[in-house]
Amino acid sequence: GHSSVRSKTGGNSTTSKSERTVAKLRPKKPIISRTEESVLAVCQLLATKRSDASLVVGSSGALAGIVTDKDITRRLVAKNLSAASTSLETVMTANPLCVSMSDS
Repeated sequence: GHSSVRSKTGGNSTTSKSERTVAKLRPKKPIISRTEESVLAVCQLLATKRSDASLVVGSSGALAGIVTDKDITRRLVAKNLSAASTSLETVMTANPLCVSMSDS
């Protein structure tokens, strides 16, 4: 099943007391990979770090996308592509929606 984050007060109140910011969720430091890296290399890194996603940056260092285990399953494994010779750029989700630590 799916779980969701709810305020301790329960209701759908939009007061600052019931809002949870991204910072309060204490997200882990993200894994960052480059678009030209192989899917295999990133899968090995994700396994080592016990993570299911990596942010992907382009040659300029700007965010280009995100790759998740689901992206890899649907866009690489299901198409029988080689993890060693396929780049992240091929399987990543480009231009993901971003939030800041103060967003709720």
